[in-house]
Amino acid sequence: MRILTTGFIVFVIWAFFSTWLYVDVLRHDTKKPAAEVVINQQTNVAADSLAKLEAMMPKDLTILFDFDRSKFKPDPQLETKLQEFRSWLGKFPGSILLITGYTDLVGENAYNQDLGLKRAQEVQKYLGSAGFPSARLTAVSKGEQDPASGYITQEERAAGRKVVISVKRQN
Repeated sequence: MRILTTGFIVFVIWAFFSTWLYVDVLRHDTKKPAAEVVINQQTNVAADSLAKLEAMMPKDLTILFDFDRSKFKPDPQLETKLQEFRSWLGKFPGSILLITGYTDLVGENAYNQDLGLKRAQEVQKYLGSAGFPSARLTAVSKGEQDPASGYITQEERAAGRKVVISVKRQN
């Protein structure tokens, strides 16, 4: 019986102590306003202006091709889209146009790589004849790499037969 009495007394003392600790000490600390921490954020002007420059860049232009063909048929709408690239090159002489040719998965890898390059070179010739400076046009081939979408349906394969014109900044 002595153990039960001693345990009960210790429990009551512990209950009073923990209640006092919570009510008088801990709860008051939670009601105090938190210290305001000021973080000095330095704005990186170079990164900010680079982001603005990236936002102003013309969006990539995609030209689709027929199966196993590299002949390029320009349409009237293309000229209006190319005007954006022309004005960009005029404003930023350190940039180039990257012309990347793609194919679908049908055929050998080496053949597709060559076909992608022929498509890119066809568009490069057209851009040169349209007044773009040839020194600022670069044609490359990705062949069947980086597919636009799947290759199950005819429409998905057709989306992979393309040339993409994009602006690249030279450092």
